[in-house]
Amino acid sequence: MAGKPNVLKTMHDLTPKQRKFVDIYVAEYGLISKTEAAKRAGYVAKDPHTIASKLTNPNRNPHVVRYLEKKIAEAKNKYANPLRSFKRFEKFGDDAAKSKQYASAINAEYRSGQLAGMYVDKKEITNNSLEGMSREQLEKRFAELESKIGEAKNIINVTPEEVSE
Repeated sequence: MAGKPNVLKTMHDLTPKQRKFVDIYVAEYGLISKTEAAKRAGYVAKDPHTIASKLTNPNRNPHVVRYLEKKIAEAKNKYANPLRSFKRFEKFGDDAAKSKQYASAINAEYRSGQLAGMYVDKKEITNNSLEGMSREQLEKRFAELESKIGEAKNIINVTPEEVSE
């Protein structure tokens, strides 16, 4: 017998190459493909894309997929933590101030404040079309336009005359 069926394997049954594949893929998530992660993990084949697909197929390697999901969840928890970002901004700001790079220190402080919600960019978009106006506003606008038309006395009439035969 070759070993346990894939259905019964747990995360403890991962081979070192499978573990390395997942670790590389999660560490460089979004920067490299599964194929590249398989190559870096040491998988050698004519088609590394096929190996990467098999490794991430839950029907073929559910234990690898479970480990991958666990590692991605750990990474999300690590990077979604705002306290971590505050600490990093604090460190960057302190290092920049020690190096007398005050612009960088101020920028780190500003970004930390943005993360805390102290600095919010507020932008308003107004729509001056006719659909957004009330009846009173429409009547007022039409009156303005009529007065502008009345002011333009030097308008040349270019309406064609009817030709009678």
